[in-house]
Amino acid sequence: MQTQEKRGMGFNMQLANTDKVRLEEVFRLGVLRDGVQLTTTDIKFPIFGQVIPRIEIIISGPDFLKKVTVRINQESGFMFNGESLEAWINGQHHEVACSQFIDPERAPTGMYNFGTLRENGIRSFVFDYHTYCAYSCDFCFKENEWEVLSLQGGGSTNYKANFEQCMNYVHSHEEDFRTKYDIVWLCTGSITNENTELERHCTISKALRDVGYNEGIYVSQVVPPSIRNDREKRIDFLHQLKDSGISRFNSGVEIVNSDYRKQYIHGFKSTYTFDDYVNIFEDAISVFGRQGVGSCLLAGIEPSNETLFGLDTIAEIGVVPSPTVLTPFVVKQKDIPFVYDLDELIDVHVGFNEIIRKYDLPVFSGVFSLA
Repeated sequence: MQTQEKRGMGFNMQLANTDKVRLEEVFRLGVLRDGVQLTTTDIKFPIFGQVIPRIEIIISGPDFLKKVTVRINQESGFMFNGESLEAWINGQHHEVACSQFIDPERAPTGMYNFGTLRENGIRSFVFDYHTYCAYSCDFCFKENEWEVLSLQGGGSTNYKANFEQCMNYVHSHEEDFRTKYDIVWLCTGSITNENTELERHCTISKALRDVGYNEGIYVSQVVPPSIRNDREKRIDFLHQLKDSGISRFNSGVEIVNSDYRKQYIHGFKSTYTFDDYVNIFEDAISVFGRQGVGSCLLAGIEPSNETLFGLDTIAEIGVVPSPTVLTPFVVKQKDIPFVYDLDELIDVHVGFNEIIRKYDLPVFSGVFSLA
């Protein structure tokens, strides 16, 4: 038996749910949960301080093409040789086509770029002028972003300069926005100055519309303290976003269970309950319409029944859920346990796809997506 086969057999996985999804999906969910083990020295990746190195890969098969970002983990049972992913499942060798994706402009090292300007999945672009989130949840990828940007000399703490850089990019890439993207996201982190945050979102949205971008503009932010319990002010805030050209309001629930929320979310944001989000989302739907509101939940950080309950609840009222698979970005996040195995993750994936069909939801397949 060859050395690599011996090594692979040593990572043999026993799975009961492989018949519920296609093989490529088993591999995609598996590498999101466990990362990939490299079996070649031809793949280069950076190492930054406490950041866990990761690469962006494309998994393909008949009528299947999904891009994911995965961490390097030499203890993973999924092995990547640059051309395919291999794994031993239930005593049998399985393999799917896989290649590394490198964007020379935005991620020349092959490590997914969390910078102020980036592509995110297929036909999606992100402006992240607030490169660090003021609320700093334990699981947040911003911890990774801040360290990488600091070491690379980018991502200034001068958020005004970052915003101006994004505005300049809009005007220097007008044709790209008219032809290449179906979704533009505005930020993935929040600042505590509510007025400045609102002004920046509205200004860049208007600029995108002015250059001829006609597709979706999705803003993502923490719900500000001043509009949490002031419904009149909340409705006005949401109307200002919509009037500027923003087509979807997003705010991440991330965790449904209150005990898990208190464990991993700190500061003002930790005081929100799932019911608080439902009330706020109902008002947002009154402004943006059904499926004009979105939220992210994390698969793996809490019991799966809690996540599926949250996904079904917000989908029923008209919110588009975009759940992602929990993955550590920095070393300290390895202490956050993934609370169930790959079999259960497959079940959660299947359950979410049933919710998609039940409510006829649009599907956003990003690089960490549960879908």
